[in-house]
Amino acid sequence: MTAPHLGGDQAGREPYRPRIPLICPRCGHEQRVVPGGPERTVKVVHVGTGREACEPGDLARAPDDGF
Repeated sequence: MTAPHLGGDQAGREPYRPRIPLICPRCGHEQRVVPGGPERTVKVVHVGTGREACEPGDLARAPDDGF
């Protein structure tokens, strides 16, 4: 029996598992983690803009949680 071929960004990871997206609790848009390093801290940024902050228009359309 041979191991399945892992291509692209799956090489060196566990066998395929669906990713759970990070969702911004303020505006509901998808986010991603930007790894840090010795001189940088880890950041969570919005996928569409690459910024940590929400866009003002997105906050106006954010769903109301009822809290």
